[in-house]
Amino acid sequence: MFDDLYIYTVSQLNRDIRLILEDNFSSIWVEGEISNFRRPQSGHFYFTLKDDESQIRAVMFRHRNSSLGFTPADGDRVLCLGKVSLYEPRGEYQVIVDSLELKGLGALLRAFEELKARLAAEGLFAEERKKPIPLLPRHVVVITSATGAAIRDILQVVRRRFAGLTITLIPATVQGSGAAAELVRALRLANEKFAGRADVVILARGGGSWEDLAPFNDETLAREIFASRLPVISAVGHEVDFTIADFVADLRAPTPSAAAELVVAKREELEERLAGLKQRLEQAIRQRLAAAGHRLRLCEARLARPEVIYQRWRQRVDELGFRFSTAMTGRVNRTRRRLELAAARLAAHSPTARLANSRQQLAFFQRRLRQGMVRRQEAGRHALELPAGKLAACNPLAVLRRGYAVVTRLPAGEVVSDAAVLSAGDRVRATFARGRAACRVEEVDVDQQ
Repeated sequence: MFDDLYIYTVSQLNRDIRLILEDNFSSIWVEGEISNFRRPQSGHFYFTLKDDESQIRAVMFRHRNSSLGFTPADGDRVLCLGKVSLYEPRGEYQVIVDSLELKGLGALLRAFEELKARLAAEGLFAEERKKPIPLLPRHVVVITSATGAAIRDILQVVRRRFAGLTITLIPATVQGSGAAAELVRALRLANEKFAGRADVVILARGGGSWEDLAPFNDETLAREIFASRLPVISAVGHEVDFTIADFVADLRAPTPSAAAELVVAKREELEERLAGLKQRLEQAIRQRLAAAGHRLRLCEARLARPEVIYQRWRQRVDELGFRFSTAMTGRVNRTRRRLELAAARLAAHSPTARLANSRQQLAFFQRRLRQGMVRRQEAGRHALELPAGKLAACNPLAVLRRGYAVVTRLPAGEVVSDAAVLSAGDRVRATFARGRAACRVEEVDVDQQ
């Protein structure tokens, strides 16, 4: 009875089923959650795709997963592009995955970590590149939703702590597909319109899911925050939420209310800080005065007579005052002379002044002529007196007038200059300044020196 029937072997049946599956499901998308993920030494990915009711085996060969850029893990929700096939040795059908991507929160988390690592490597999170937040800002720009709770919380804190602060709201969508672009536009507008006027920018929104906070993980927004000329405070979500904007901002606040408290100093806190600073200043002044007094006492102990130093400095002050007075008087006199000279030069242009000037010059030259003649006479007289004096000094009569005498021996009349040439009884003549006398030598005394 089985002669007309075609009987499959198990291998033939599995092969035909595989061909049928691959022909009808050659390129399909499958969404599911990864479980039982394995990666043996071959480098292939083996895992199970499951949902709430069912599961199917899947494989992604090494030549396909080498360019994936991440390693899947249990719990990842993914989208797989591939074909349905059958693993003939076990008769199990499976999905052969050609492309795989994270979906939903898993994709967001993976993109967040990759962007965070890349921006950190570029230095966008470096502490030394963050701008300081001013202590007492006068103008704060808030970028957030105009109808959200964040702006209400910020305004409430500002009114309670320091009502005189200027708040400028630049409304922007903080959730959804176009929110990142609006946030970039708002931050750019704040820098263009309020640079030099505002002190700080608060980028804020309330809490939400990870998907809701996705606009604040945008790379363009992160680079705009980094390039901002105004300091930026990121106040996104709750205290446990972190976004890329938090890392690149100059300051991260856990909530919008906390951002307002960080920016706006409380009046009582300021007064307390001022009182503390005043106390520290007074203490420092007292210490400086005490140290100066100690040094003064040491100087006084080293000075034997302080009044001497005081008098010396007082004399120095008087001298400087006198020199200053003299200098000022001289300067005034010089200025007066220059003015008089200028006035004389102006007056010299008139014919009368020129005539008077010529007369003065004539009189001046006459005086100089007379003075020159007198000086010439005096010079001639002095020139004659000098040789006359020399002649008078050489006149032997001048010597005789001082009590000397010229002795000559008679009868020859030669001048005697040495007593040794005389003998007792010799006759000599002594010639004086007035008159002569004949003498006889009584005794000769020859000086032995």
